[in-house]
Amino acid sequence: MQDAIIKGIGNSRYLKTVGEALSLYPTYEDFMQAMVAGIFPVDFNGINKDGWTQQGTLLNKANLLSDTVISTLGLSTGADSTPNDAFNVLANIGNVHVWRKTVTTDEGIPEVPEVPPSYKLGEAQTQYFIRDKDRGKAITMLYSNSVSVSYDGRVSLVSPSSVVITTTNTTYPFTYVSGKFIQAQGGGTGVEPETTSIFYMKPSGVLQNSGESSSWDVYGTECQMVNGIAAVPGTPAVPPGTHITYLTSVNRNAYQEGDDAKEAGYVLGDMASGYLFASAWTGNASNYYYSETIKVSDTGTLTQENVKSYTANATNDSWVSNIQSAIRGKFITVSGEKDNGGSEGTNLVYIPDDAIVSYFENGVSLGYPYNYGFLVNKMQQVTGYPAIPAGTTIEYLGVLGDKTSIETGSYVGTGTSGSGNPNTLTFGFEPKFVHIQSYSIGDGDSTGYGFAFFLSGTRGFTIGPSSSNDLFSLKAKFNKNILSWYQANEYAQLNEKSVKYFFTALG
Repeated sequence: MQDAIIKGIGNSRYLKTVGEALSLYPTYEDFMQAMVAGIFPVDFNGINKDGWTQQGTLLNKANLLSDTVISTLGLSTGADSTPNDAFNVLANIGNVHVWRKTVTTDEGIPEVPEVPPSYKLGEAQTQYFIRDKDRGKAITMLYSNSVSVSYDGRVSLVSPSSVVITTTNTTYPFTYVSGKFIQAQGGGTGVEPETTSIFYMKPSGVLQNSGESSSWDVYGTECQMVNGIAAVPGTPAVPPGTHITYLTSVNRNAYQEGDDAKEAGYVLGDMASGYLFASAWTGNASNYYYSETIKVSDTGTLTQENVKSYTANATNDSWVSNIQSAIRGKFITVSGEKDNGGSEGTNLVYIPDDAIVSYFENGVSLGYPYNYGFLVNKMQQVTGYPAIPAGTTIEYLGVLGDKTSIETGSYVGTGTSGSGNPNTLTFGFEPKFVHIQSYSIGDGDSTGYGFAFFLSGTRGFTIGPSSSNDLFSLKAKFNKNILSWYQANEYAQLNEKSVKYFFTALG
């Protein structure tokens, strides 16, 4: 990439405004008011090369985060991915699981149209525009018949006019702002408006001042906040055929595997212990929300059903019994007060029937985020996974960044054999290929059974005595990171008594 070096002579870029700018803002005062209000329309209209000593590399999707990189990293956010999504995957290399999603359609998936930006009016309220005890303070109020909403949801007045509002004169300006969209601006009398948000002033409202000796506040009744709503991008049509995307998550259970239609569901994680609630202060309350059942949406979102709750303070162990009775055999979430030094609860977990709750102090020294709270010795994380629609296949591919693993070692034969006496090797990973070789091979080995090969998914084999070189099948079984096998005799099983065998495993 190349840095841009600007000459600094005032001509590096072009600006462009709307064709009717002169009629919209005929005077310099109109122009400056629009600029101050932030509503003067303008585009950056490109680079003027004469204003640069060196033009820099332009940032765009192609050189910042291309679709090829998105596919390579398996970003589940697809074309909407940002560099932050990519950095997050790279930061978790070795811990990011990847699935391949294949969608096959005969007729294609229709396009979902884009929802344009819009706005909605809030509840009618009383809104203060000037809060001041002095008479004669003034602000400028912009008003217009309509508003526009940018693509990202920002609201602006369209071709606004203006009127001055003072703390002593509200009746006259009200005739201008009634039934209009309004926005307060700073005045020239040393007072700033309470808000510069855009409101709609209902005709039934009133603009008035307090008129009291201690206050000359100006406020309007029946004002409605104008809330902008950003555009919702549409979804492009998917043509007929086969379409492959990649899904990623640091949670191995985030997606189910299989083909064709499958309902959404959930899975319970490994049994673990940990804190239910941790607090910086004993007076912070913890809320335990528990339920017998949970509901899973098609997208895998989990929701507790028929929720009940129990509240306890992190004061001492007097709360333990009630907490334990409430949450055993339940799905629970825990939250708490954060005002007094902070606290932290628990996301959705399942608590077994025999779980034991206890109280702790000095939690920071134990590795917890705060000093006081409650522990549980058994809980299981609950992970929801989305449904698989018809015509869709999801395959688990492994962990992003996994490299080839190699493990070597040895064992000494025991002289036993057969299905009741299998040999077993346990590795630090799931092996794909294992080779075993006798220490004495080629050195007067009378049996001839000197080595064996095992390939994941097959039964394995050993080569017989050198006089015949026959292949003998081994009854092998791979179970994750464990390989076991047997044969009819100890020689073919590579388990001759007191003989040393060496092995190499690849995964």
